Amino acid sequence: MSATKRRRLESAVTAIHERYGPQAVRTGAEFRQVAAIPHIATGFAALDAITGCQGLPMGALTLLSGRTTSGKLTVACKFLASAQRDQRGDVAHTVALFDLNRTADPDYLVRCGVDLDALLVVRPSLQPQAVDLLGDLVQQRRLRAVVIDCLPDWLTNRAVSRRLYASLGRLQTQLRVAQCALLMLDDPSPPWRRWLNLDKSGRVRWNAALHIEMRREQWLTESGVLKGYRAQARLLKSQWVYGFPSAPMEIRFNGTVKARETW
Repeated sequence: MSATKRRRLESAVTAIHERYGPQAVRTGAEFRQVAAIPHIATGFAALDAITGCQGLPMGALTLLSGRTTSGKLTVACKFLASAQRDQRGDVAHTVALFDLNRTADPDYLVRCGVDLDALLVVRPSLQPQAVDLLGDLVQQRRLRAVVIDCLPDWLTNRAVSRRLYASLGRLQTQLRVAQCALLMLDDPSPPWRRWLNLDKSGRVRWNAALHIEMRREQWLTESGVLKGYRAQARLLKSQWVYGFPSAPMEIRFNGTVKARETW
């Protein structure tokens, strides 16, 4: 392609991006690069298959929303366990858990595969400085992944939410430079709150590269004994996938937390 035609093409693509968004059109070269996106597997193959990057992206923000018992905390714990390990399965990386509601269960973390020796549990006070602490930890480039449990605890405090909103741009840059994956857990927001512009997590969702919603569909019992539950993961936003694909997930309470591999 001649230089003149290439400039015309780039100008046309830029105009489309400005009017319809960055995901409206992409070049073939960009499309070919999707498979090379740095990522961390969640431990749930069905979920990884729909995200567009085979897991949760490194160097970016992911939002995972869902009600209690939807499976979002289990996904977060399995994600931390996966982030700690190298390609051989050895624990080689440190991760962090911001336990804002102070409910983290070490036994459950271990059953999800998390190595507590390579885990930082952060319990900051609900003050604006907590947001600065997140940025400082990421900027040190010693963490491979961070989980925030959970976002509504920050957003209920006006001072903290303002600091978070103001820091989102800088935080995204810090994540890219450090190649650290950030996963924030959120509660689902009903549509009427979005229509009335009352959705506090809207700005975070706008800046997220990936947004997944978890929903519990059915409890699993055997001989009257609760054994786990079946959930559905739905992709609400992705920089690499068009549409809203979903994936079934089965979580069983059997001493360890495992994902069903076949359906």
